[in-house]
Amino acid sequence: MKREEALEKVDGALAELEQALANGDSETLKAYLAFLGRFHSYSFGNLILIYMQCPTASHVAGFNAWKKHKRHVKKGETGIRILAPIIYNKEVDEGKEPATAEEAKKKKLVAFKVVSVFDVSQTDGEDLPSIRGYSGDPAENLQILEQFATAKNIKVVWQRPDSGALGISKGGLIEVDPELESADRFAVMVHEVAHELLHRGERREKTDKIIRETEAEAVAFAVCSAVGLEVGNSAADYIKLWQGSVEQLRESLDFIRVTASDILSALSVNVPVEEPVTA
Repeated sequence: MKREEALEKVDGALAELEQALANGDSETLKAYLAFLGRFHSYSFGNLILIYMQCPTASHVAGFNAWKKHKRHVKKGETGIRILAPIIYNKEVDEGKEPATAEEAKKKKLVAFKVVSVFDVSQTDGEDLPSIRGYSGDPAENLQILEQFATAKNIKVVWQRPDSGALGISKGGLIEVDPELESADRFAVMVHEVAHELLHRGERREKTDKIIRETEAEAVAFAVCSAVGLEVGNSAADYIKLWQGSVEQLRESLDFIRVTASDILSALSVNVPVEEPVTA
């Protein structure tokens, strides 16, 4: 693909993405945020406990919490044991009516108790909301993209990152979950390659997490759109989850355009590739 053609496709896709961001939250994003909001924030100690018992855990909740999400724990599953705080409120626990609102707020952590939670993999029921939604067939573009990364001295490792993310950029190396559908695999890989090209040099110090995620996902959206994948609201939802906005997209536009067009220009050209890195 010629560079001029690539830039034209990128500009068209980014205009579409800008409109999606301006339109506000999609129903998918609202469902996803509501889902996340109903889960507890776990302490570092409990995160360690969860990891030790179930390293592949992604979403955990108690037995009754899963029922609220119209899922049920499978028969025979063993719970993941974590520590839950026991809070003592003198007025309430002694059956007295608090004299003031301030007294009602007086709570004291007195102990911890062991409770069980279950990972989503231990449950059956309705599908969980997801902000990922790329679909279609990237065909040979997936292999060519890996070759492009290799030519840029970026090693591609097909394994699920330890963090549980779908992909990760580590500076000269990216990891991508090989279990993803091909369209999502391609989109995640473009996202991580964009991080490598945009955020592993001097510019990293000039950006924050919101800027970096907005730029990487905008590049993924533009490239995926240009190769014919169905993108839906996935990119706009992802960007908004990081509090990204139309204004942020516009401020980063030049960097996004150049990076996306570079990737697109390479997708129609095979480049030398080393032996693939395996997990």
